Amino acid sequence: MLHALANFVLRRRTVAAWAIDYDQIIAARPLGAKTLQNRRKNVAHLQASLGGRLLRDVRPLDVSRVVRQLWDAGLHFTARRVLIEARDMFNEAVLAGELDANPAAAIRSLSAPVQRSRLSLEHWQQIHAWVAQHGRPWFAYALRLALVCGQRRADLVAMSTDDVWDEHLHVVQQKTGARIALPLALHLDALGVTLGQVIAEAQDYRAPGSMLLRQRANKPFGTAALSASFARARDAVFSRETWGDRTPPTFHEIRSLSERLYRAQGIDTKTLLGHKRQSMTDAYNDDRGLSRGAWKTLVI
Repeated sequence: MLHALANFVLRRRTVAAWAIDYDQIIAARPLGAKTLQNRRKNVAHLQASLGGRLLRDVRPLDVSRVVRQLWDAGLHFTARRVLIEARDMFNEAVLAGELDANPAAAIRSLSAPVQRSRLSLEHWQQIHAWVAQHGRPWFAYALRLALVCGQRRADLVAMSTDDVWDEHLHVVQQKTGARIALPLALHLDALGVTLGQVIAEAQDYRAPGSMLLRQRANKPFGTAALSASFARARDAVFSRETWGDRTPPTFHEIRSLSERLYRAQGIDTKTLLGHKRQSMTDAYNDDRGLSRGAWKTLVI
C-alpha cells in the first residue's frame, strides 16, 4: 500500500516541484556562479509557464509554446537557452524515474541571424584614439589590455599583479572556471606590443596599485563601467548608420577581434580564450577531468 501511495504521489508531481530537485542537481555541478545564475533564470521561464502542470502531463507542444513565445518577443538567445535547459531538466527527470520520455527532446533548435555588429581593428583604433584624447586614461588602458589578452570583462576587472608569476599572467575565468596561463611574451602584431608590456602600463595611468584596472585607492571597476565607457566612445566616433540594420558592437566584441588577430598570427586561440570546444573558437577540448585544477599554458 505504501508503494502504491508513493507511485501516486510521483504521478502527481508538478513541474514546479521537480524544478526544486533539478536546482539541487545543477547546483552540484562544477558551474561558475554566473552560469548557475543564468541556468536558474532559464528554469524560471519554464516554471512561469509550466510550473503548475503535472510533470507527466507535459507534452512537446507545451515546451515548444514556451520557447516560441520568447522567440516571438525577440528574445532569440533566451529562447535557445531555455530550450537547452528544458532538454536537460526533463532528461534528469527521466533519469530519476519521474518521466518515461523527455518532452523537449524532439523540439527543433531555433536559429536567427546574427544581429550584433563585429568590431574591426579600424573601429578599435578609432575608438581608442578618441578615448586617448577625450576619455579617461584608465579606459584607454582597458581597451589595450582587452585586445592584447582576449579575456572577458569580468576577468579583466579582476586582474591583479598578484596573478603574474613565472613569466605568465594567470587567469581563472569567472564564467567557466577555466585556468589559463598567458605568457608575458605573447605579442600582438597589430599593436606591436607584448602582454607583459601592456601589464607594465598599468602603473602609468593612476597611483600604483595591485589591480590592473583600478579606481582610486586601488578599488576595482565593475563590468558595467567597461560597457558604458565603450558605448559612450563608440557613439562619439561612429553614427548609428555605421552599423546598418545590426546593433552596434559592445565591449565584448573586443574579445572576438582579439581572437581573429591572434588566429591570423597562428596563435592557439582556443587556449587563449579558455574554450573547451573548438566550435566556440571553432569547442570542448575536454579531457574528462584529468587536468581539472591544472593551468593550461599557452605555447607561443
